[in-house]
Amino acid sequence: MTTSSQDSPDVSRAIYAQQLGKCYQLYDKPSHRFMDMLFPGKPRYKEFWALRNVYLDIAHGSTVGIIGENGAGKSTLLKLLTGISSPTTGEVQVSGRVASLLELGAGFHPEFSGRENIFLNCSILGMSEEEIEERYPAIVEFSELGDFIERPVKTYSSGMYVRLGFSVASSVDPDILIIDEALSVGDEHFKGKCLNRLNEFREQGKTTVFVSHDMGAVKSMCQWVVLLDRGEIAEQGSAETVADEYLKRAHERGNERLSAYNRGRSEYPRWGTGEIETTDVELFGSGAEATHVFRPGEPFRVRIRWKAHEAVSDPVFGLGLYRSDGTYVNGSNHHWRRQPIDLGRVEAGEEGEVEMAFEELPLLQGQYYLTCFLYDHSKASPTAIDHREHAVTFEVIDADHMQHGMLLLPTRWSVLRRNASGEHLEVSEE
Repeated sequence: MTTSSQDSPDVSRAIYAQQLGKCYQLYDKPSHRFMDMLFPGKPRYKEFWALRNVYLDIAHGSTVGIIGENGAGKSTLLKLLTGISSPTTGEVQVSGRVASLLELGAGFHPEFSGRENIFLNCSILGMSEEEIEERYPAIVEFSELGDFIERPVKTYSSGMYVRLGFSVASSVDPDILIIDEALSVGDEHFKGKCLNRLNEFREQGKTTVFVSHDMGAVKSMCQWVVLLDRGEIAEQGSAETVADEYLKRAHERGNERLSAYNRGRSEYPRWGTGEIETTDVELFGSGAEATHVFRPGEPFRVRIRWKAHEAVSDPVFGLGLYRSDGTYVNGSNHHWRRQPIDLGRVEAGEEGEVEMAFEELPLLQGQYYLTCFLYDHSKASPTAIDHREHAVTFEVIDADHMQHGMLLLPTRWSVLRRNASGEHLEVSEE
């Protein structure tokens, strides 16, 4: 946690930055840095621009989200705004007291207890001893650390670090609060408390800048969003517009990444007698092109192409759906139906396609994979013809965070209200 205060020429601005850039010098060996100091000349390092040409103009009272993929420069930007790091180019001006929660454990002494770290950090943030004594009970209560407040913070879990860090940062009554993805570590209960506190800041006219991958929180809380891509601002504007652009880019890059992964996959087992070969496994959503990234509730089709090298009496195609951690979600084949599809005998040289489809994909956000089954059911014990473990991987992105868990389940809510006298006020149903 850090604090800084700088004067800005325009008091309506909480944060102003122009042509802001940060370049790091990357050495292949530590000794090269030492040699550059002793023998100046041709540099022995490579330049890496983590941030370049950034312009920001954030008014007091704004809630601003910084989004982008990992490595886009989000954390570097926040370090420049808080004064932890100095810019290579450009300038940044911050008006007002700044409290920040950046890397987990930053600003905490591992050997000190939670209580001792509260007093230490509040002192650094400019609070007098009397103010700290007055606010200490509220800080501990908000953190919900209980007796752990007297234990060294080196014994804390990452979630406990967040509890202590956010409780301190939000207790000093800052003009500007800057948070870097720390809330993603906390549990749902504490995350809800933090979001409520951020809403209170907004209502009080405070300025909040936070990095998040939670597009639901970004859309609901932010008036303005900045999208970083490879160290530069790709777009900034309203939360709805920029969040949708981020998801579009994530969709495209997810497809590129997963397509390359699926093409180069070889470590998963495949076995069978080989009379019929499954050649391609393709996934389709609402569009005509194959994809590997989907949204909950959109159409979902799996198409398996096959070719018969020898005759088989009764082949059955099936699919197993798994979450990335191996949790078995669903298994299905064309034989397990109220009205089974009977392929009968398939002759050598035949080829074709098999499709399994959902009208609405019932999965929530996460990464999943499919295993393909092709078995001969003409025998007493079904025999594998072409069994492909982990045949294709895909990802589901849920921007709206409609539900929690693994499955999207249709729900209907109704609300009944009565006044103190027991009279019905309204009934609503959706």
